[in-house]
Amino acid sequence: MNDPQRPSFSPMRTRAHGPLGLAHRGGRGPSSTTIVAMGVVVGLALLAPNLGFAGGFEFGVNGSRATSRGGAFTVRADDLTAIDHNPGGLSRLHGTHLTLSHNTVYADVSFTRAESVVPQSPSLESGSPNPLAKTSNETPLFALGGMFVAATDFGLHDFTFAVGAYGPSAMGKQRYDVKGGARWMLTDIEAIIVYYSAAIAYGRETWGVGVTLQLAHQSATSLSLVVDGTTGGDQLPYSSPTDVLATIDLSAPPTFTAIVGAWWRPIDAIEVAVSGRVMPARMNAVGDVTLSNTPGGAQFNDKQLEVENSSAALTLVIPPTAKAGVRYRHMQGKTEVFDVELNVVYEAWSMLKSYDVNLEGDIKLFASHKAPDIKIEKNWQDTVAVRLGGSARLNEMLSFSAGGFYETAAVPVNYSHLDFPSFARIGLAVGVQAKVGALDLSMALGHIFQETRIVDEAYGQVFQQRPIADCPEHCDGFDRVPVNAGKFESGFSTLSVSASYAF
Repeated sequence: MNDPQRPSFSPMRTRAHGPLGLAHRGGRGPSSTTIVAMGVVVGLALLAPNLGFAGGFEFGVNGSRATSRGGAFTVRADDLTAIDHNPGGLSRLHGTHLTLSHNTVYADVSFTRAESVVPQSPSLESGSPNPLAKTSNETPLFALGGMFVAATDFGLHDFTFAVGAYGPSAMGKQRYDVKGGARWMLTDIEAIIVYYSAAIAYGRETWGVGVTLQLAHQSATSLSLVVDGTTGGDQLPYSSPTDVLATIDLSAPPTFTAIVGAWWRPIDAIEVAVSGRVMPARMNAVGDVTLSNTPGGAQFNDKQLEVENSSAALTLVIPPTAKAGVRYRHMQGKTEVFDVELNVVYEAWSMLKSYDVNLEGDIKLFASHKAPDIKIEKNWQDTVAVRLGGSARLNEMLSFSAGGFYETAAVPVNYSHLDFPSFARIGLAVGVQAKVGALDLSMALGHIFQETRIVDEAYGQVFQQRPIADCPEHCDGFDRVPVNAGKFESGFSTLSVSASYAF
């Protein structure tokens, strides 16, 4: 793949870059049982941050029915996950409903560092870890991606109200060997983001509109990578005697965002819908930066590792989105036998130009040095996804779903990174749904195949960090070393289960 921003790298002097369920609607209000049940779900929602909801940027979708259809659910959106997919779809739900949904993700991500043209001097000692060997995510299983939603009409004709909490469909943690080839790019990342949501929908038999108001809360984010603590001199591409592990811990207060959506059935067999996040969620996170020794590296004392009066600040953005879809329903009388849905999804990830990490404090590894601000270039691109899926009714109790999607890459090739590897991807999924009285159960299994990327060192734009002696000024006129040169391999599997109850 080529990128119009393609730069060139040479170990000689170049310009420097900075990295780092349905029920009959009656005229009565909700019963005391309904109110208690809703209270239980709201209580679970308020505990969501303690469950470590998914972090990182999204892949796949929430909810097992949507997952089983390859994410093609913008029009169908007829369960409580509509609070996320299309709040207008909540108008299809009458009475009172509870939904618990859970995604378990297996993130198979690895990186194999390419050999650098910059010599390692002195050479690595015999028996040292091979920096060119494949290093893989040591915590691939993330089993804490939940969604809790409750809804009721309060006995009001044509209205539905819902509350819930959920995290992005994503992987919330990655860890790589601190001695491995990814050490300069990433050794640890963990993030918790929760969307606290309240929605209202209004509709009739053939149409509905709705809005979900949200507080997006980045309750905790931690990022670690190895930095070279040297005060100057030769660049060492694989290992330095002054290596230290830098960790940034951040959190942000809740910030407001909203999702709007609508659906319409112009004729009995066809439905159309639109939905989207209408404003970005800007999370202004603040926290601290700490330094620690790396295994086998220099062993600095506690005083040297202290960053006096330290603080860190970083703004992350969840961008606006736009979704549109059309759905064909095959009817036999009043019964829908099967459906096929096509969605197109646009996400404005080009808003993410860089991570601007504002650091304060004094680094004391050798002498006192003011902690520098860091600009981590990202230059992400807008993405477009095409999703196709459907469901078939097998009998009164069972139905089957299948679907798939293609999505373009958010991350340009030369900025490929392990933190959020949003590369070009294809997803496939299947699922089954069962209805037993007022209880709906569903399960889906999906897999995302991502492109394998090979980044040349002359093309890479993620650079080694030397916070005290930045390059090229303190590197004998040489530019910094790209550390994302190598091979990126990734794929994600999702097991999603959901249970809904209609009162």
